Amino acid sequence: MLTTKQKVLRRFWYAVMPLADLEDGPKPFRLLDEDIVLFLGADGQPAALKDRCCHRTAKLSKGWCKDGTIVCGYHGWTYDHTGKLVHVPQFPVEQVVPNLSTPAYHSPRVTVTPGSRSTNP
Repeated sequence: MLTTKQKVLRRFWYAVMPLADLEDGPKPFRLLDEDIVLFLGADGQPAALKDRCCHRTAKLSKGWCKDGTIVCGYHGWTYDHTGKLVHVPQFPVEQVVPNLSTPAYHSPRVTVTPGSRSTNP
């Protein structure tokens, strides 16, 4: 059986990169057959999201970080460390941002476990 299909492997933490590597922007990586992007949140702690924008499924890792959020390089949709959509540049200032998100992973320090996605309302 493929290691990526072994549920037991999703219960462990995996060191993926040094924290200093995130200082110059988001970094993509693949773990257990899942594309994940790491970036530094507003508190300076690493955040891990599924590497896709919920708008056009573009890779968030191709975007940039701004004030502790990650901005999709395709249309500029902005997500916080929990994966919640916080800004859509095409909307007027007074328009409410839709309640959308991309899957987030619990990431204490610089480790990520793919089986521990947080659920966003």
